[in-house]
Amino acid sequence: MASASAVAPSTTDILPRRRVVGYAMGDVANNVAFQMTSLFLMVYMTDIAGVSAGIAGAIYGVTKIWAGVTDLVAGNTVGRKQTRHGRLRPWLIWVSPFLAISLVALFSTPAALGPMATVAWILLFDAAFQLCYSFVNIPYGSLSAAMTENATDRSRLAGARSIGGAVTGVVLSLILSPQFEDTTADGIRLKFTIATLALAAAALALYWVCFKNTKEVVPAGTGTVTLRTTMAMVRRNKPLVILCVGAMFLLGGSFTMNAVMMYYARDVVGGAGYFTLLFVLQTVGTILIASVISKVSERFGKRSAYVGLALTAVLGLVIVGLAPTGNLPMALIAFFIYGVGFGGTNALMFSMQADTVDYGEWRTGTRAEGGAYSVLSFVRKVGQGIGGFLGGGIIAAFGYVSGAPDQSDQAVQGIKVAAGWAPAVLCLIAVLVMLLYPLTAKEHTGIIKELHQRRARSALGDAVPGAGVVLASRGDQLIARRPVVTINEDYGAGAAYVAPRVAEKLGVPYAGLAFSSEDLERASSSNPKVLADDTTGRSLRWLHSFSWPGMDVNVATASGDAQVGTNLVSKNIDEVMGLVKGFGGVVLGRDATAILDNMRGAVHIRMIGDVQDRVDRAAADHGITPEVAAQRQVREDRMRPRMSRRLMHWEPTDEGRYHLIIDSSQMSLDEAVEEIVAAVEAEREMVDLDLPEEPTDD
Repeated sequence: MASASAVAPSTTDILPRRRVVGYAMGDVANNVAFQMTSLFLMVYMTDIAGVSAGIAGAIYGVTKIWAGVTDLVAGNTVGRKQTRHGRLRPWLIWVSPFLAISLVALFSTPAALGPMATVAWILLFDAAFQLCYSFVNIPYGSLSAAMTENATDRSRLAGARSIGGAVTGVVLSLILSPQFEDTTADGIRLKFTIATLALAAAALALYWVCFKNTKEVVPAGTGTVTLRTTMAMVRRNKPLVILCVGAMFLLGGSFTMNAVMMYYARDVVGGAGYFTLLFVLQTVGTILIASVISKVSERFGKRSAYVGLALTAVLGLVIVGLAPTGNLPMALIAFFIYGVGFGGTNALMFSMQADTVDYGEWRTGTRAEGGAYSVLSFVRKVGQGIGGFLGGGIIAAFGYVSGAPDQSDQAVQGIKVAAGWAPAVLCLIAVLVMLLYPLTAKEHTGIIKELHQRRARSALGDAVPGAGVVLASRGDQLIARRPVVTINEDYGAGAAYVAPRVAEKLGVPYAGLAFSSEDLERASSSNPKVLADDTTGRSLRWLHSFSWPGMDVNVATASGDAQVGTNLVSKNIDEVMGLVKGFGGVVLGRDATAILDNMRGAVHIRMIGDVQDRVDRAAADHGITPEVAAQRQVREDRMRPRMSRRLMHWEPTDEGRYHLIIDSSQMSLDEAVEEIVAAVEAEREMVDLDLPEEPTDD
């Protein structure tokens, strides 16, 4: 019989393309349902079912808030029971038929019903739809974490999902928007029912494709996050509270726009068919800003970038409100600008949410990624509900007549207010709220530094004064009793020669790089078979994302894989502290400079050199051609700092982090060894003056 280890699936194997595509099909199915209700339900209620705009807005608002509640219920229900198909995948099959039935019923209101019965029908089936959607979408959203622990593959899944959602919205607009050109046409209800039936059937087929082509291989985590513990965390997390309040107003503005977007296309721009053009321009703006959002946030800071992009959305919405009736070019420009602004703030929102997790751990000692996300998700749904309520209420107040072939000038002005001015005010309130967001880049860096120090102290285990290299003294500062040296280098600067010789002269252990040049070379390959051939005991697939040219931080990975990053950081800290806590040591790379930054007596060295000198030295030392050495120099000078930035939140090229900068183009490597040893001995003399006597065995 084969052993379990021989047959158990690996949680880090590169995902086959069919699994990535299969997973994306689940989000296409989700968006068939979600975008139908988000974009078309309001106008269906008023112009086909005959519900007044005010009541339609109230239904839209109530059911979206109800959806936030059902999300919390689903989040605390799914994933508890293990079946032969997994914990999450079965929900796609169990609940999607009921989701399809409620969707078709929602868009198939019988014409014979009276006004009150029509409202009751829509309210009942919309509430049922939101409940079913939560019990499909929550397990689907959690499925990527259960399919792989590999950050690169999770990015592939997130990217495929985003593309699927964007394409679905455009296709839906092409199929459904013509239905609203003349809502008084004969058989319009039947046409809409048939269209919804076809879309629901397609969604069911896509859910089945997703179910058959995905597989859960990551075991369930231990521990349970309850609503009570989540609320306790929120009360002490001011940045998360402010982020959520800002998100509520921002999403309120967005969904006020969404609720009346079809009215705007038809009654202001001049035709229901223009809905697709407006939607496409908005989507293009969102995609463009998403491709550069990491650079924007790095340049201006997340809070400032969020505020600036929210003001960009306000500008787009103001143009929407100002655009003259029938002016298509102005409307297209407005929706593009709005897409840039809202798309950027929406991306930053989730990145900032990941930062609030760090803040929560700093304040409470407990890390709760899932709890923070669930609260933000709930508040977003509340914002969506507020938006729908306002959209319907505003156009009703301006005299919109449900189902009328033509609207009065006052009603058209009401649509402009609901699509432009009201969302602009809500987004402006979000800007004012976010100006109070306390977690600046500098403060977050300080929090991360302190968390690393806490983890470093925790990694000491039960070390006591006199028993090891470090001693708790002067508060939480660590003091080295034995020589501790960290060395960071640009590729080929000679640290591989210098570091072990420094360790030998100081009489302490030496630890080399965690990942060799060969590891990074293999990790940069685009061949899945090469990446899957991992004989190092470490996941080279995780390294792959750091090799992508022109991309410093992957936002989806940084925000969606916070727990993976936390585990990697904790493991690295444990390893570094384990290396030095007994007898001191010389550590090359491994982010040891950041980990031991607060250890007094530790000496931090950086080695640099002229690029050509470094390439020539690497070629000679490793027996490789200059061409290969040059390729490695470019690759490693890009990849290693990226890993440090993403995982440890520090900049390894910052010369202020080091005691000594050695240019190996200006001195021999043997001279570098002597200079480092001299610097360590000088530092030891300074530390020894302040240290108490080391305990003896007597």
